[in-house]
Amino acid sequence: MTAAGDAKEQHEGEARAPKQYTAAHSACSWALLAEARRYNAMEEEEVVDEYRRAGRLHTYDQDKEWKKRFARVVKLNPCPWPNHMVAQIEEYMYCLEEDDDEFRIGLSSLIGEEIRG
Repeated sequence: MTAAGDAKEQHEGEARAPKQYTAAHSACSWALLAEARRYNAMEEEEVVDEYRRAGRLHTYDQDKEWKKRFARVVKLNPCPWPNHMVAQIEEYMYCLEEDDDEFRIGLSSLIGEEIRG
């Protein structure tokens, strides 16, 4: 016979990430939190100025900005994600890649499409 607390403990044990992923998730979570705080502290003019200095003002979209920032942090701090978050993260990465494809930097912008394949 099992007690009610046993089922809860068993469920909690299944929900935890494996130990090898804990450090990676922790690092990524802290980086995401730091970026969220930095972005929340910024005024709209500061964000626009950041894009202007990077030469990418035409790619700025206020509605997608937090998704792109999330994707940048995830790219810099890769870690395995739970299955229920994978689709969202792929959507955020797509927003970031979409901008990168539209605005090629450096010599790659001078190469013709026929050469790139």
